[in-house]
Amino acid sequence: MGICDIPSQSLLSDRELFRARVQEAIDTSRSSGAQVAVFLIDIHRLYEICSSLPEGEAESFLHELASRVHQVCPPHHVAGRIRLDEMVVLLSRTSREEVNQLGEALVRAFKVPVAVGLTGELRLTASIGVSLLPKSNPTVTHLMRRADAALSMARRSTGERLFLYDSAAEEAEMRQAELERELRNVLVTGGLYLEFQPIVRLNSGAMTGAETLLRWRTEDGGLIMPGTFVPLAEHAGMMTAIGGWVFREACRQWTTLEGHERLRLAVNVTASQLADPQLLDVVEAAVAETGIHLGEVEFEITESTLLREDPRSIQQMYALREMGVKIVVDDFGTGYSSIGYLRRFPVDRLKIDRSFVMNIPESQKDCALTRAVLAMSEHLGIPTVAEGVEREEQRRFLDRHGCSEAQGYLFSPPVKMDVLATLPVLKRV
Repeated sequence: MGICDIPSQSLLSDRELFRARVQEAIDTSRSSGAQVAVFLIDIHRLYEICSSLPEGEAESFLHELASRVHQVCPPHHVAGRIRLDEMVVLLSRTSREEVNQLGEALVRAFKVPVAVGLTGELRLTASIGVSLLPKSNPTVTHLMRRADAALSMARRSTGERLFLYDSAAEEAEMRQAELERELRNVLVTGGLYLEFQPIVRLNSGAMTGAETLLRWRTEDGGLIMPGTFVPLAEHAGMMTAIGGWVFREACRQWTTLEGHERLRLAVNVTASQLADPQLLDVVEAAVAETGIHLGEVEFEITESTLLREDPRSIQQMYALREMGVKIVVDDFGTGYSSIGYLRRFPVDRLKIDRSFVMNIPESQKDCALTRAVLAMSEHLGIPTVAEGVEREEQRRFLDRHGCSEAQGYLFSPPVKMDVLATLPVLKRV
């Protein structure tokens, strides 16, 4: 019977049987001291693939997957399936070394295309989460939860999709939970603050605006960067509240800057903020509170957010444009870009991602890609800002090929508002 044909009660039976085997392995480990490990294997789009194949081919395909698992596993393994798209392997009487070896072997096994029919083949992508039996609370439930957590981490990985949940991962998860608890109170207790990185005109070096960057100093004095705490805030459902604070505070500080009316204030907006029905109210409240003119404001939205084409987000982008806010595509070139959206959406500016800039002019490939982006934006009449400019030769290359503006450590690191007001680039305006 193929995976697509097995009813839910059979899956439940398989889960109960597997949990019983795991319990037996745990009982044995208590007396022997041997390690126990669970592997969860997620074959991406497995159900969809099976549904699209003729019954006989789907059956052969599933047998091939099972065969690959059995071929690389040691003799004392137990393998099965506890969800429609997931396979599971139990190793009892094992070691950390054997667990590592099996993880790598499974990754290799699923990289090999699977023959389908007479001439076809399917290329697979698998994510694998591995959990070792914890010394504290060594129960079936805890072991399986850790395997699920490891699989979630593997799915998010941009490299090899294999993640082992061990003591280090447990400590990291506990630290993450602690940060999330602290983050829930941060708007009351304080700790968030803003820095601003100047954006300058390449042909003159004059400052034309600044990007607002959020920072968080925790209660123990540690500095947490947005790449760490923004996903936590999203997970905790706090990003809209934090984003509202950022916008109001950025506007308040910006209006203290002499000559701010001639400059642009750029503020990053996440996907959840853009879809929030209260976003326009937040913007209007900030205007009423600070007196900022929305013609000075730019919202930086990542390319991946635009490519979702969420109807509410698109509607709000147009409403923001009507209010005077400019829309900037951040990290341009990093998504699976269909540049047709540049015509469909109200885009005022492109920010070329730092990954393109960092290796120019040494990398011929990056030079060619950057020139292509600049030529396209010029043809569409969309100004460009290059991120991460740190060297004079990068500045010259970008200026020579038509890039309008740039930001990076060559001009200034992110600084607080009182420092921004004294920078030489501001005096050139």
